[in-house]
Parts: sequence; C-alpha cells; structure tokens
Amino acid sequence: MSDAHQPGTASPNNMAGLIGLWLVRVVVPLWITVGATTKLVSRSPKLLPDHLRGMLLDAGIDLHFALAAFITIEFAAVALMVCIPRLARPIAASMLIVFCLVLLWEMFNGNMTNCGCLGNVTPPPWAMLAIDAFLLVLIAALPVRPIRKATARSAWALASFLALGLGVLTFTRVQSIASGTAITIPSPQQTTPTEPALNQDPQMQNATTEPTTTISLPAYYALDTDQWVDQPLQDIELFQWIPGLMNRVGTGQHYIVLYSRTCEHCQELLLEHFSMALPAPTTLIAIPERTDGFNTEGELENPCIDCAEMELPVGVDWLMTPPIVVAVDEGRVVCAQEAEDTFDPQCLPWHGF
Repeated sequence: MSDAHQPGTASPNNMAGLIGLWLVRVVVPLWITVGATTKLVSRSPKLLPDHLRGMLLDAGIDLHFALAAFITIEFAAVALMVCIPRLARPIAASMLIVFCLVLLWEMFNGNMTNCGCLGNVTPPPWAMLAIDAFLLVLIAALPVRPIRKATARSAWALASFLALGLGVLTFTRVQSIASGTAITIPSPQQTTPTEPALNQDPQMQNATTEPTTTISLPAYYALDTDQWVDQPLQDIELFQWIPGLMNRVGTGQHYIVLYSRTCEHCQELLLEHFSMALPAPTTLIAIPERTDGFNTEGELENPCIDCAEMELPVGVDWLMTPPIVVAVDEGRVVCAQEAEDTFDPQCLPWHGF
C-alpha cells in the first residue's frame, strides 16, 4: 500500500485519487502561497488578525517579527507539500485546520470585516472560512494518487533549501521597514526672544524662528484607549506627535476625532453628530491609510464644516480602527473610544450620551 493512500478511503488510482493529488500538491499549496505572498508584499502588521494581534501585543512580541514568522511557516509548509508527497496531505489538512480555528476565533470575538488573509484584499472572515473549510472537507474525503518521487534525501534537501531561502527573503523584507521614521515638530519649550541686530534686514526683523525638535516615531503604533482615560492629553504619546494640538485643546471641553478620509463609518458618525451646531469645539485628525501617505481615491466628503483639521504624521503603520473619539475636559481625557458606533456612541458626553 502506498504511503499516500489513507486507510478508509477509496482506491487512490481512480479519478478521485487524481483530484486528491492535485488538491494537496497544487491547489492548497497555491492557495497558501497566494496568501503568504500578498502579506509579504504589504509587510504590514495590519494583516495579522485583529485579536491575534492584540494577544501578541499583550505578550510583548514585535509584530513585524511575528508577521515574518507566520509567512515563513506558510512558505515552509508549501515547500514540504510540493517536495515530499507523503507529507502533503497531513500538512495541507493541518494548515487549513489552523486557518479555520483562527478565523472562527476572530468571528467569535466580533471581527466580521477583515482577516488580512490576502494582504490588502479584504475578504470577510466568513468568506475565507468557507473556502478553507471546503478545501479541508475535500482533503478528508478524497484519496491521493501515489506518484513516483525522488529519493527522500533529495526531497528533504530541496524542501529545506526552499524553506530556508524563502524564510531569509521574508525576514529581510519585513524587517527592512521595522526601523520607524523621524519627524521634526515645533518644540514645546518656550524661548526668550533676542534683540534684533542693528544691521539686520528689516524683513528679517519681523520674522520669527520657531524652535523645533526631531523625534523618532515607531514603525507601527497600536492604540490602547483604556489607558488614556483620566490622563492629561499632553502626557499621551500619540498626541505629542501632532504639532499645535495642545494649544487648541488645552482649556475647556473638546472632542478629538481620529478618522480616515476613506472610512464610511467615520463619515456616518460625523454626519450624524458633528454636521450641525457643535456642542464642543472639535478637531479632526486624519489617519494615513498607508505608511507612505494618504489614499487619494475614494476620499469622502467631510460633513463637519466647523471642525478644525489636522493629520497624523506619515511613515507609521497606524494600527487603529476609526473613528476614534476622545472627549477632553480642561486638558484631561474623560473618555476615549475606538471604533465608535454611530447609533450607540459610548464617548460623546458633550452630546448628552
């Protein structure tokens, strides 16, 4: 009996066996390769499932390292399935089982929008679960036709070479964007103006030089809004990176809304609660959709004509789900809510909620 023929199945030498062979040696490896490759092209920790990402952050694991490790595992599984026939079926089944469990966990925790499985393509988790489960059922039901294969030593050598090479490529490419960036912002320190020189150009005498400071930003930033409540706004690192914000919200009651210009939920929230007379001064802070800038296609109209507008700096992978609403009273955060709901808001105290 061939080691590719599993007990309890039909003869692997018929058409079903040929389909099973193609399934575990071509279809599933290609499916996994597509997912791994799209994630490698994007290289963003946003592609990690939301709740898995939260667990990694809580454990103190670097998200770029975790992303590279998961992609490497996927490539290694593909190498084994392609090069070593007797391992193709169990590895294909194992990978699909893991995918299904992760997707079920995401859905159980309320993530019904995006699993990051195919890079920047964002199919909902239930759609990916349906595909993975269908492939898993086929693998369990169909026999696998045996094929002539190279010696075990040659097969293992080729699989190891492919896995190692793709792993080095993955870690090199992912870690190349993990160094963060630097920006120059106005210095919060106050300076004493000096007397102008007697022979200075009159136009230069009227000019003021604002002191600046250069700060290093992380490669990615994940929110933890629970830690913001009751904290002075100026002590929260994120808001220190937005020049001029502290001067605007230092006294009185204010709203800060972090949003994406292409986010329909953000537009819906602004239209419902911020398009008419504002109960408190409101500052909108646009979140770059990409590390290299803002999306210009699909930009939605801003319904809050009385809102001040600012932007988060480009160069950081912002791991947050807009809209994020922050209520500030006398410079102190009284409420902060990520993914604020339009019709059941949790953080609009100046609106009476």
